[in-house]
Amino acid sequence: MNINDVAEAAGVSRGSVSNYLNNKKVSDKIKLKIEAAIKELNYIPNSSARDLRSKESKFVVFIIPTVWSPFFSELTYYIQNELNSSGYKMILCISDSDFNKEKEYIELATSQKAAGIISISYSQMNDFVRPGMPLVSIEKEPTGRFSMVSSDNYEGGKLAAQKLIEKGAETLIYIGEKVIYSDAMSARKSGFVDYCNLNHVPYEIVEVSSIKNYENVKKDILSFLEENYNRILKSKIGCFTSTDDYGYLLLNASNSLKISVPENLQIIGFDGGKRIISEMPTMSSIRQPVDLIAKESVQLLIKLINKETNEISRIYLPISFYEGDTTC
Repeated sequence: MNINDVAEAAGVSRGSVSNYLNNKKVSDKIKLKIEAAIKELNYIPNSSARDLRSKESKFVVFIIPTVWSPFFSELTYYIQNELNSSGYKMILCISDSDFNKEKEYIELATSQKAAGIISISYSQMNDFVRPGMPLVSIEKEPTGRFSMVSSDNYEGGKLAAQKLIEKGAETLIYIGEKVIYSDAMSARKSGFVDYCNLNHVPYEIVEVSSIKNYENVKKDILSFLEENYNRILKSKIGCFTSTDDYGYLLLNASNSLKISVPENLQIIGFDGGKRIISEMPTMSSIRQPVDLIAKESVQLLIKLINKETNEISRIYLPISFYEGDTTC
């Protein structure tokens, strides 16, 4: 069904239906006929086609690595809410951190004349975004061509170390992936290490596999605990994991070995994402201001879309400490 069917049912011209659907002036008499025909036919206008014809797209492509994480799920929820409130619709694209998929989504945004892109990518994806496409990156923007919104990851690493010391840990351990592709992860690690060095706190770095290799990460963390089992039971050790995902794997492995958390081992993760709005997460964590990240990203993108600014921004938002059950 298309506007020709509506025009025939209403007894008006195709141009009149087109004008009505595009909010152009038509007489009240014709308007009533068109509305009656639309209701009778149960016609749903193709908003994307109309947007493309008018060159005023109301679609924004949102590219994320996964939704299998409370942080990414929560961020998706807030991004969609912010876009809806501003009159835009979201096209969700899940890349699985696959560079080729990311390039395909960029091509999709370009070919379908999307209004803009919001993305979280740990690759060089932005190299392939054409000049003039409004884009806001979250956490990483390596090209210098586009704006970025991020939590203050460096301060987050420092705060994690500080909280573990305040809670009685005498030796601190950082657990994160061996090969770091993300500026955010590097900043978290650097903040942790700098705090320890500045305050003369003993610390260790434990490198594990990428979270994408889930089974390998589980083995790496279990091996770490087994090798340090006696020391953990006798010492006051605090662990900071680069994400909550690593933190929960550490918690699960500790439980399997009868290592009591937080009595024997204290854990602070990073993200503090929620699976549902009312959830109180188990993990003590450095919480990112997810709602504020979404708000700043969408507002900045809309300014770029409306050509209200051409400034390349770097926005760093404050983090906070969430007290869960893994610290005492």
